[in-house]
Amino acid sequence: MKGKFRLQLMLGLVLALVITSGLYAFSYLTATATMGVTVTGTEVATYEPSATQPDWNSILTPVVETETLRPDAAGDETNIANQLPDSGAHWDKVYEETADGDSTYVYTSNATWQEDLYNIADHSTGVSTINYVKVYMECRAEASPTQTSAYVHTLTNGFEDNGSEETMTTSYATYSSQWNNNPQTTAVWTWDEIDALQIGVGLREPTLGQNTNCTQVYAEVNYEAPLLSGSMPTGDLFDITPHSSFTGDLAVKVYLVNTGDLVKAYQSLNMDLYLEGSVEAGETPNYRTLTLENGWVIFNLKDYSPDTYTLSVTGGDYELVSRDTSEWEEGWTVTPELYCQIVQRGE
Repeated sequence: MKGKFRLQLMLGLVLALVITSGLYAFSYLTATATMGVTVTGTEVATYEPSATQPDWNSILTPVVETETLRPDAAGDETNIANQLPDSGAHWDKVYEETADGDSTYVYTSNATWQEDLYNIADHSTGVSTINYVKVYMECRAEASPTQTSAYVHTLTNGFEDNGSEETMTTSYATYSSQWNNNPQTTAVWTWDEIDALQIGVGLREPTLGQNTNCTQVYAEVNYEAPLLSGSMPTGDLFDITPHSSFTGDLAVKVYLVNTGDLVKAYQSLNMDLYLEGSVEAGETPNYRTLTLENGWVIFNLKDYSPDTYTLSVTGGDYELVSRDTSEWEEGWTVTPELYCQIVQRGE
């Protein structure tokens, strides 16, 4: 079980503290005159961690997302023979979000392969583990093809690599090649390598003397990382059972004791706590919010029936300091540690 649950029961000067060999600390009543109850030798209250704890590790569950990166400058090669319109650069004929067909494109009717490379924008949302890089091109042949006439072209760490040679149709279609690892290092991609990556195309004639056109090129980086913010995991923390012979009112104080480690992972943490049977359970709202800033909350058990009362996390939200856990300070945790103190409630 993750987290720490400690209970200290204090009843003024009439109690003697007895610590068991297990997880719990119990307070035994040794004098009864001031309270009018007889529970000598018996715990005034006990608690046990609940079986359905919040799944704090769910905060770290990665979600898969994709960032799209488009050409924003010329790369190391500008060797494709032609562009339309003729003014401007090759990269700005293929960088648009929505392919514009024959409005802007690069093209060649050369019998041998010609290649362009384009620099792409640095990543802005991608973090953590990269699953793959996929490069797309939208191309067509201006006549029925008799051979392959286009491929995706890349440059990483000074190493050029090509996707599969594709046979075009006479209408624009999208083709792609995927690299799960960096083809130069054969290791998982790094974000520095993504920022330095150049993408492009290789083109040649689809059939004798005809053009192959390319109107769009872009890369998708598929990655996974935990969400930056979300809802707090819910569940039961622990169960409080006052002794059936004890009729006094109780105050239940709950403290967050590991904020120093939590702030290394959380920008903010708001945990809504609910104690069934408490005075606060009958109010609006019926919970108390424990945060990194306030550090503790209090509940009151008054006029209760002999029973077990469960303290639960019923809601709340959080924001992490970063989606990339490698950027967190050493010693971080996403698991709150709670200290519970139960005291006799004064009149």
